[in-house]
Amino acid sequence: MKKIVILSVLGMMLLVSYASAFQDTTDNTKNTAEERMTSMSGYIDITPNEAWEMMSAVGDGKQIVIDVRRLDEYLNERIILPNDDDWIRWFPYELQSDGPGPIVNEGILLKLFIDHYADQEIIIYCRTGRRTAISAQILVDNGFTGTVYNVLGGITEWKAKGLPTTLNPEI
Repeated sequence: MKKIVILSVLGMMLLVSYASAFQDTTDNTKNTAEERMTSMSGYIDITPNEAWEMMSAVGDGKQIVIDVRRLDEYLNERIILPNDDDWIRWFPYELQSDGPGPIVNEGILLKLFIDHYADQEIIIYCRTGRRTAISAQILVDNGFTGTVYNVLGGITEWKAKGLPTTLNPEI
């Protein structure tokens, strides 16, 4: 009987210590977007839900939302912003298979973003997050002075999270 009580007590202690360790791990993964920014990338990856929260917050300033997909993708479907006064900017992004840069219009990207969005917070998205990661890195590597947020998973993940989109929007 003593063995059962001792084993039960030890089992409870193990269970409590496991739960505490799991709780500590869970708490450590709840970093803010800024804390997740690595010095290597220079831009901040955010989830679609974090992007929605940022777009919805009125007291923290205003983020500019930019869609970097092809025109046909943009015309087919785009995200809906929480504030009717806001609008999504569109930048025509095209991957380049041959040539000096990863995208065809890299010079335009740099000029437009550095000239017009300097020192501002921009949230960029594409279909899956690949093009935005490339765009964000190009901007950071070339001296963009604002804050760049990359929506992880793009509009695909945005829709999977149940966040609003619109089909065939008016431009």
